[in-house]
Amino acid sequence: MDNLTTDTVLDCTHLSVQQDGEEFTVGDPATGEFIRVPEVAVDVVRGFDGEKTIAEVKQEVEAKYGEDVDVLDFAETLIEMELVLKINGEVINEEIEREVNPKLQKLGSFFYNPVAVGFYGLATVSAIILFLVQPQLFPTFRDVFLFESVGLSSLIILFTMAVLTIVHEIGHALAASRLGIKTKIQLNLRMVFLVAETDMSGLWSRERKERYLPYFAGMAWDGAILFFCLIIQILFPVASVMAIGQMITFFILYNILGQFIFFLRTDVYFIITNWVNTSALHQHSIIFLQNLFLKRNQDEWSRLAAHEQKHAKWFSGLYTVGGALAIFLFGYFQIPPVVYMIQQAYGHLTTEAVTNAYFWDGVIVIGVLAIQVLLWLFGLRTAMRERQASQAVSA
Repeated sequence: MDNLTTDTVLDCTHLSVQQDGEEFTVGDPATGEFIRVPEVAVDVVRGFDGEKTIAEVKQEVEAKYGEDVDVLDFAETLIEMELVLKINGEVINEEIEREVNPKLQKLGSFFYNPVAVGFYGLATVSAIILFLVQPQLFPTFRDVFLFESVGLSSLIILFTMAVLTIVHEIGHALAASRLGIKTKIQLNLRMVFLVAETDMSGLWSRERKERYLPYFAGMAWDGAILFFCLIIQILFPVASVMAIGQMITFFILYNILGQFIFFLRTDVYFIITNWVNTSALHQHSIIFLQNLFLKRNQDEWSRLAAHEQKHAKWFSGLYTVGGALAIFLFGYFQIPPVVYMIQQAYGHLTTEAVTNAYFWDGVIVIGVLAIQVLLWLFGLRTAMRERQASQAVSA
């Protein structure tokens, strides 16, 4: 940068620093922008305190390490990544909100206090036991259709799926807000699959043990809802109550099991990456598989550290588990209800008159499917924007 000299004063006091193994994670919790750096870079960042010039920081760091350190180049990198708060006392990117809504923090502390977390865990385990003891509680695709009208049922299905998804993501957001981390909920694509996601990148500013609860938070609420739905079916064996409970159980099970499709970078994936302390487990596993079967990316594979290669090898094996689970979810949870809806809608649209209620029942089904396609396009837009941003950074 032309205006950056050794006399420039940078302020990076807003950045967080967390040691992760032999490296450090440095970044801005408000923007979710983080980088992995060695210890010498951490000393440079800490030196940018808003008072020392780049030359003074360079002198201090070189005195400590006894070697030349290109502080000016690293400073340019920090500015390009928008990790600098002030340049010569002037705040840049003033529009960035850095404070978490205190109401969200309080709600997060309420819903994710130790007692509540214990209840969620107990409820999830109890739900599993109930399935084992009473396997008839396991739902089928017919359970999602509450009414003879497929169109009305499809509207209920769309509403239920939306509510359960929002509840899951709000769980993540509240658990992260409890730690003072800003979040953003959005639609995105993983491969070609539409997903709702909560951006919790700011968690890298917290210690590794503190990240687990926000990652588990959505599934914790899913498990509690599942337990509640099973209990009401047992305690209140009324047809209408059981029908609603079975429908919600169907979708909650789909949501929970879907978290184990590891290659879609689900909640369970992030829990595993936090456990093995790497942010690129998926990418490393892809490199390993391409190197193993296609003999590609051999140089990239050889440059990975030994522990990263080790984790990539065993994690790539989980792709088989995730693939098998994905096939099951499609075959049991997704394809049957969609095929049934389309068959019924086609029959109504082709055999009934426009004045007949069943014709319009078919129209509603087509409308619901169109809404899902529209949501998919929203997810595609987000994915394309992220890819463009990533390419811009790489360039």
